[in-house]
Amino acid sequence: MTLYYSQSNGGFYDDQIHSRLPEDAVAISTEQHAALLSALNAGSLILPDLSITPPRPSALHTWDTAKKAWVLDEAAAQVLKSAQQEEMWTRIKKKRHDNLRGGVYIKSIGKWLHSDDESRAQYTFMRTMSQLPEKMAWKTMDNTFVPMTKALLDELSLQLLADEQADFANAERHRAAMLKADNPLDYDYSGGWTANYASAEAREGTK
Repeated sequence: MTLYYSQSNGGFYDDQIHSRLPEDAVAISTEQHAALLSALNAGSLILPDLSITPPRPSALHTWDTAKKAWVLDEAAAQVLKSAQQEEMWTRIKKKRHDNLRGGVYIKSIGKWLHSDDESRAQYTFMRTMSQLPEKMAWKTMDNTFVPMTKALLDELSLQLLADEQADFANAERHRAAMLKADNPLDYDYSGGWTANYASAEAREGTK
C-alpha cells in the first residue's frame, strides 16, 4: 500500500483503493500522512513542497505566499466587527429596556411598584385624571397594598423619569466603551444599571 497527497485536490489517496490518481499526486509515508492530516485538522495549510503553515488565526486570514505568513483581510475584519458592534448595541438596549421594567422603588413608602408597560400606561392615564378615587389601593411588587394618591403618583413619575435618564446614560457609556473594545461580543455591560426589584431581592437574600 502506498499513500499519496494531491495539492490540487487537497486530498489523500491510497493506491489500493483509488485506481486513478491526480497527476500531481506525490507519495507520502504513513508518518507524513498522520502529520499532514493533523495539520489540516488544526487549521494549517499544506504547501506544494509538503511543508505546513502555522494554524490559520481566523477565517478572516489568508495565506500570503510571498510573505510566508497569514495576512488579515482588514476590510472583511472591519465588516465583521461592525456587525458585532451592532449586535452588542442591540443587547445593551434590550438590557436597558428590561431593567426599567423590573420595578421602581418609592422612597416615601419604602416599596417597589410595578414598572412594566401595562403599569406605565395606567400611571399615564391616572395622571390625566383631575382627581383619583378616594381610598384607592395600589398593589406593590411584594403583594401588599398602599394608598394611591396624587403625591405618590407624582413621586412615582419622577422616579421613573430619573431611572430612565440614569439607564439611558449608562447604556451610552457602555456603548462608547464597547466600540473601543477589540472583541465587542466579549464586552461586559452588566454594571451601572439602576436597581430593580429582582436585584433588590437578590441583595436581601445574601444578607
